[in-house]
Amino acid sequence: MEITCPQCTSRFNLPDEHVRAGAKLRCSVCKTVFALEIPAPVQKASPEPEKPATQQRKKILTKRRFMLLIIVLGLCLAGGVGGIWIFNALNAPKPSTEDEIAKRIEMLTMRNVRQYYVDNEKTGKVFVIEGKVVNEFPKAKALITIEAAIYDKDKKPLAVKKQIAGVQLSLFQLQVLSEKEMETFLNNKLEILVNNLNVPQGGEVPFMTLFYAPPANVAEFGVRIVDVRDAEEPGK
Repeated sequence: MEITCPQCTSRFNLPDEHVRAGAKLRCSVCKTVFALEIPAPVQKASPEPEKPATQQRKKILTKRRFMLLIIVLGLCLAGGVGGIWIFNALNAPKPSTEDEIAKRIEMLTMRNVRQYYVDNEKTGKVFVIEGKVVNEFPKAKALITIEAAIYDKDKKPLAVKKQIAGVQLSLFQLQVLSEKEMETFLNNKLEILVNNLNVPQGGEVPFMTLFYAPPANVAEFGVRIVDVRDAEEPGK
């Protein structure tokens, strides 16, 4: 063990067998007698225990990460089981010219088209346009889309909306659901695909378009078919 004289700071080695606390030593340089002091061993401080609040936050974060992982895995699985086909069917690009559209819809007709008002307990008055599209093509059709509009007395459009056909709401739903809930129902992809994915010759597809809190000067309405696809070619 290396010893340092407290008087003259001279250093010399002391054999380990003579090392003991309080032993009297004499410096060979300045002759000072002093007692041997052995420093206490350095101990590592034990980590401070986590506070309950910190532990709770860690548990919450761990749980959130786990739930996020489950959601991501679920979305991946859903996407792998027909998700790509559905996305392509509902999001394929529309024809860019009026002539192409006119040719695609020339043998689609509408029947039982009507309009009426409903008093909704959450949004007030709702202007409803509904009817059915009939496929008179010899081939099955899919994803028939309509466009509805409301006009003033001068035939100026007050509002215009596009809607993929396939869903209608009941009178009770029109009276009690919120605007967001009604739009969610009308744009339910699963129901649209069930009713509007393979419409045979002579088959019908229902449609409904809603205008919330319409202006008081609504004088008339209009509705037209604006798009359709061949059922055998959903991705085109």
